[in-house]
Amino acid sequence: MNALPREVLKWLQSLDLSISVKNPKWDFSNGYLVAEILSWYHPKEIKIHCFNNGTSIQSKLLNWNLLETFFKNKNYAIDRDVMEGTIHCKSAAAEVLVEQLYTTLTNRPTYRLTPRNQTFNDLSYQSKLPLHARATASTAIKNNLANTELETGPDTSHLMSKTQHIISLHQQHRQSQRLQDPDRFGIKPTLGEIRPKMKPESSQNDRNGICQSKQGRKSRPVSANRVPENVQFAEIKVKQSGRDLPASSMDQIKGQIHNDMFGTYQPTIKLGESAGYSAVAQHSR
Repeated sequence: MNALPREVLKWLQSLDLSISVKNPKWDFSNGYLVAEILSWYHPKEIKIHCFNNGTSIQSKLLNWNLLETFFKNKNYAIDRDVMEGTIHCKSAAAEVLVEQLYTTLTNRPTYRLTPRNQTFNDLSYQSKLPLHARATASTAIKNNLANTELETGPDTSHLMSKTQHIISLHQQHRQSQRLQDPDRFGIKPTLGEIRPKMKPESSQNDRNGICQSKQGRKSRPVSANRVPENVQFAEIKVKQSGRDLPASSMDQIKGQIHNDMFGTYQPTIKLGESAGYSAVAQHSR
């Protein structure tokens, strides 16, 4: 009863219920008290003699099927997860159900300092325990998956999905524990965490002629045999007497002239016994 707000407690006491609410988790699980509360506001629609005040799972399902039909007809904002949590006696599910009923029937809001968790698991309780006393994976499944859920589950895949969700929540809780106390779990820092973090130094031009552009990218090194763009070559035709120069010799001379960066190469072509002729590359600065 201490988990319910003060205004909700006063509201329940004013209804003069046949059963005094001591533990909402167990008192509201069969739906009989919920039907009795609704009979005060809707006496024609809710007949209390149609509900069974039993504790078996069959009695609970029959009562809650009638209540769920009534909620749909009246368009009451009662969540399906809240009803299932109340049937299976989940933690804080009955308190959320009573608060929703109070807000729906009286049109008054409930005031809480902290918002209520509607996941209906024991993670909040486990976080308050010391590390050595917290639940394992198997214990978490046992605490958060009731036996009545196993009996009333629609199929095996639905139960497997619930179990997998509980295990994933438990793994997340364990990871947070490892971060809180790494010495207990023997966690060693990685090399990236041990390495001192230093600011990257600005790179400078090295001795190999690598230039750095304004955008911070390194340009390709300038080759020593690459001809600058401002060098132009002019082909000089030489009138030969007697015979022509072989094509291989002419290609070799053109290649040497092309690789000449400073324009100082002056080849001499010997044509037999005649005087030599020269072809000079013109270099423009």
